[in-house]
Amino acid sequence: MKKRLLALALAFAFSVAGTAFAANPFVDVPAKHWSYDAVSKLAADGIVDGYGDGTFKGDKTITRYEMATIVAKALAKEDKANAEQKALIEKLAAEYSAELDNLGVRVGALEKKAAADSVNITGEARLRYNNWDEVADPAADRNSLKLRTRLHVNGKINDEWSYYGRLQAENRLNGNGGEDSVTMDNVYVQGPIGGATLTAGKFDYFKGYGLMIDSTLNGANLAFGGDKVKANVFYGKDNNDDIWSSYGTVNRLQVMGADVTYALSDKSNINAGYYQFKDNKGSDYVETDFGDDSVKVWEAGFDTKLGKNFGLQASYGQSDANDDDTAWFTQVSYKGASAKNVGSFGAWVNYRHLEQYAAPKTTFDGAYAFNDQANGAKGFEVGFGYAPIENALWKVQYVNLKPTTDGAGSEKSKFFQTQVEFFF
Repeated sequence: MKKRLLALALAFAFSVAGTAFAANPFVDVPAKHWSYDAVSKLAADGIVDGYGDGTFKGDKTITRYEMATIVAKALAKEDKANAEQKALIEKLAAEYSAELDNLGVRVGALEKKAAADSVNITGEARLRYNNWDEVADPAADRNSLKLRTRLHVNGKINDEWSYYGRLQAENRLNGNGGEDSVTMDNVYVQGPIGGATLTAGKFDYFKGYGLMIDSTLNGANLAFGGDKVKANVFYGKDNNDDIWSSYGTVNRLQVMGADVTYALSDKSNINAGYYQFKDNKGSDYVETDFGDDSVKVWEAGFDTKLGKNFGLQASYGQSDANDDDTAWFTQVSYKGASAKNVGSFGAWVNYRHLEQYAAPKTTFDGAYAFNDQANGAKGFEVGFGYAPIENALWKVQYVNLKPTTDGAGSEKSKFFQTQVEFFF
């Protein structure tokens, strides 16, 4: 503790006496080095406050010693960090161990090991129970109890490029809902290229608020922008076998698109996206449903903070299908549960209207996964989240839906879900 206090004092000295240190031949941290993003994330989470004025100037190249002083501040608050933040702090401490040693901050055995092998592993476990009161297939199970375990593997390739892999295991604890599985559901490399950040491999792609896309992509994404404007351009194949298929055929659609987010203020953002899905197998289900072998989708939305505790989100999307091509939702939230803050809680309520051929893989799929999706769904959801212990979250939600169109299998559906997550 004394050494960490000493480091904080030295960090303060760096911030107020910058001109004295400027004469020293310290080596700059490369502009695209991963540690800038890491420290920016810790600053956003309140673990570090950067320079003396309480900001981290990520647009300015700094020396390794200046970066080490910021890492020293993070080490001093490590006891308040959650598992993910601690892993990031340890990775930074390993990178700047020599500078921290000179500051009087000793890197522990775990950080030394991370410096030796450049690999960091964190994990999470989720126990989830689902119940549907109506299902399209009378023989289907209305209840499921699943345990999902994920291991996150972060590897350093060099000062600019990194590797990420996510090993996922799903276990059906009540014997319903399919077989157990173990998959590497994310695996990609990431690094700078031509002024942008390239992600290449198999990765999650969640656009806007998940109204139109919440899936995984086998392909590449280029991310551009800064604090005010952020944009992505992506191309690949959607990793879901049954995306937008009402016939149960295996058909991984080719997808390309772009999205942009603009910060109106520190409280409000707007976003928009345009995507194209193409049937690359030549099967007739896309042609039958949409009149073509490709489908174009667009969406626009916004989010804003309402006072200290409330938030509002809304989004609208549409495809170029011949009919039943519209989706929209709006949500009001109160506070929010954080795994690092024991006793914190949050609640939300939303209403959504998802027509049959509007959204290819919405984040709301799970609420009517066993209902007849060919009729679309509209209705409301209420939910509550709570952090009972450190590094754990509990959530419960209730959804009440009815179809957007009439037809066989168009019964109302009520859905209940509760889950607990542990982070380590």
